[in-house]
This record gives sequence, C-alpha cells and structure tokens, in this order.
Amino acid sequence: MLERFKAGYEHFLGLEPLPGVDSPTDPATDDQHRAVLELLIATMYADGLVSESELGEIEVFGIEHGWDNTAFSFSQGLGPATARVRDAREAPDGMDALIADVSSRITDPAIRATVAEACRLVAAADDTTDEAEASFVSKVDAAFGA
Repeated sequence: MLERFKAGYEHFLGLEPLPGVDSPTDPATDDQHRAVLELLIATMYADGLVSESELGEIEVFGIEHGWDNTAFSFSQGLGPATARVRDAREAPDGMDALIADVSSRITDPAIRATVAEACRLVAAADDTTDEAEASFVSKVDAAFGA
C-alpha cells in the first residue's frame, strides 16, 4: 500500500523515475555518480577559486545526465564531496590519490568517456583555465585514458 501511495505522490509531483535513469536502489551506480561529482568539484578547486559559473557547470552536467533527481541528487552530494576534496587538497599527494580512487570507482565505460571533457568544461566555465586547472585536467585525462 505504501508503494502505491508513493507512486501516486511521485506522479502528482512529477517525480516519477525517468526512463533510462538508474533506480535509487543501485548503490554501485550512485557511488559512480558520487565519484564523478568529487572529480568535478576537485576540478573547480584546482585553481583555489570557486565561481558560480563552475558550480553551474557541475549542476548542468548532473541535470543533462539525469543524475539530479530522486534517484541521486548532485545538490545533496555537494557537501560530502566538497569535504572529501578539501581533505585531499590538504594531504600530501592527496589529489593524485583522489583521482586514482575516483578512477577505480567509475567503471561504466559511458561515464568514463565523459569525465575528462566534463572536467574541461568546469575548468573553463569561468572563462579562464589557469595552469593548475590545466595540470589537474591532464592528470584526469591520463587516469581515464582520454
């Protein structure tokens, strides 16, 4: 009965799962989405500056891929992902370790194929890609075989 109520409520609010969007009970896929979010945030922080345009680019990526919905929310994942990136930035070789960890967690070939380009878009979202961002994106390229 609860499932019927939930389905009716989601239909009324327009929150029905989209075709092709993973179910909320798929922890492996959700972890891949979290890993992508961590990488995009790490790209944003690579130059030490955070801009609204970079945050907007991250949000657009989540929406375009159907990842900002009831199954997985980029918006709700920002806090934990940002904390993870900040910890990595403070540790020696932490960003390299973060890239390696994220690369091992993203196993879907379709997602892997889009990650480096998404990082480039985030880095360029503020109309400038400085040396630190370019260096970070080149490490992402190497990790994902781009």
